[in-house]
Amino acid sequence: MGKYFAVLDVGCEKIAAVAAGWCKNGDYRIEAFSYTPAAGFRKGTVTDISMATDSVAMALSRLRKKTHGRIHEVYTAISSSSVEIVPSSGVLLLSRYGREISERDIKKCVGIASTVKMPLDREALHRIIGGFSVDGERGIKDPLNLEAVKLGACVDLVTINSTTLRNISKCISQAGFIPAGFVFSGLAASYRVLGADDREEGAALLDICADAAELSIFHRGRLKSCRVFPKGARYLSARDGGIDRAALEKLAGEFAKTDGWEKARKTVVIGEGTLVDGLIESLETVLPVPVTAGMCASRPLEELLPERAAYVRSLGVLDHLQQERRRGKDHRNILKRAANRAINFIDKYF
Repeated sequence: MGKYFAVLDVGCEKIAAVAAGWCKNGDYRIEAFSYTPAAGFRKGTVTDISMATDSVAMALSRLRKKTHGRIHEVYTAISSSSVEIVPSSGVLLLSRYGREISERDIKKCVGIASTVKMPLDREALHRIIGGFSVDGERGIKDPLNLEAVKLGACVDLVTINSTTLRNISKCISQAGFIPAGFVFSGLAASYRVLGADDREEGAALLDICADAAELSIFHRGRLKSCRVFPKGARYLSARDGGIDRAALEKLAGEFAKTDGWEKARKTVVIGEGTLVDGLIESLETVLPVPVTAGMCASRPLEELLPERAAYVRSLGVLDHLQQERRRGKDHRNILKRAANRAINFIDKYF
């Protein structure tokens, strides 16, 4: 494993960075950690390009030193108040006579469903597949190898302001590295904090830092909605060092306005908010569901630092990248591809 990459998590006040590399079996191996001040950033957004570049360079130079200079590409966990989820759908005509659905058909249908008109100042971070329909029958999770005439797909696009991405990319480039991609921090953190049952039954992941609160709601195994509020631990702190009850109730009211909030059966809190005395207990009194502090899970044989909670989003990005790599592997059957091409030819010319 001679080539490594880095993952950055630009928080409210700190940058948590991890260096890792891919193994031959498709797993990743963590090589180094770095935790540095996030000067030049505010709420995950660049406010001073010079200071932000220096902060990124400091975090990555420490990782590069530990990996003997073999880091080039950088992935980033990103959060912004501009993050929104845009629903979309599309339908693909497979054959007038019906045929077996292939992986290529699924990919093409998802591509059609993901084609939406988007403002010039926005970009798509992720496309999350909500489900499929086969000849009008909805609720299909995996249509592979089913027989159908038409295949439909529902997709949720996680979008963000393009300027936010460009500015962070510029910081990474000026620091001497290659910006390789971005992952929404709420989605990343869920890999390490929420279990499969939480994602399926409904859970709200609340990430509270000093100056912002990020709410991500999961249901039926996927991210359903998300919002980033410009109010964090400082906003909720009273002058006497306790919790400002009025501020907490006001923020809880804003949570309730988030799409899909009623689907959450529990709220899991991570970030600096878990360190504020009495915040978890106070949240339980204003939210209609149980509230718990999230724990950063570790993988088998994985060696993490004692302060693993600070790296929960960086580690989650690694899990997301691994999942995407596995999905990208081509397992299509050659004979099935040939049969589908023959049916498409008949549909077109006869």
